[in-house]
Amino acid sequence: MIGIITYDKPHRKTQDLITKLILNGYSELHLIVIPWVERKNFQPIFKHRPSTCVNINIEELTSRFKLSYSKVDVHNLNSFFSKKIFRHVLIAGAGLLPEELVINHKIINAHPGFLPNVKGLDALKWAIYQEQPIGVTTHYISEKADEGELIKKVIVPIYYEDTFHSLAYRIYETEIEMLVAAIEHVESKGFKVESLADERFFANKRMPHRLEIVMMDRFEKLRIKSRSFRKKIKDNQV
Repeated sequence: MIGIITYDKPHRKTQDLITKLILNGYSELHLIVIPWVERKNFQPIFKHRPSTCVNINIEELTSRFKLSYSKVDVHNLNSFFSKKIFRHVLIAGAGLLPEELVINHKIINAHPGFLPNVKGLDALKWAIYQEQPIGVTTHYISEKADEGELIKKVIVPIYYEDTFHSLAYRIYETEIEMLVAAIEHVESKGFKVESLADERFFANKRMPHRLEIVMMDRFEKLRIKSRSFRKKIKDNQV
């Protein structure tokens, strides 16, 4: 049984992750549903996370996919996982989880940034702004945000024909793919984890509007400097 931590509200990443897992042959899934907490509504200039999803509640979602679920308060998660054993637990959606939970249980997260270089919120934007590698990392979470133990990390390239939003969506798709792939990866022979702790890098907060403008300018420079396959074809046809 694969556990999936998610929110008690319609959630795009949860729907996409479930679909991807089922299509890859994982049929025994159990949703661990935590309450959705409304946060301060920050409106970025450039949105970069897919949000449109099927407007369906957890009861209908699990019924249609023939899945089981448990609604659990965040503070009771440690006790829940101590009683119910899962092959692996993946995060589809969650805020900061209780320290006792992440110390006592192995939980896999996909972070839309190349760890340890880019921690925290708006990872793609900060990676571009700070001229850090752009990528995605799967890892076992720890009591410190975006640290824990590395499972795998990949660089996600920028192509000449990209827009900021096409790059952002490729990051999102890579997160889903790597979460599913993490199951076989950690079960593979000879797999070893390594620590992501690195005091040189700090977790970022939301990027302020004034820096978003600078970030987009830097994205354009990276895009133009990139070497894409499509650009090579175009050059050869001239």
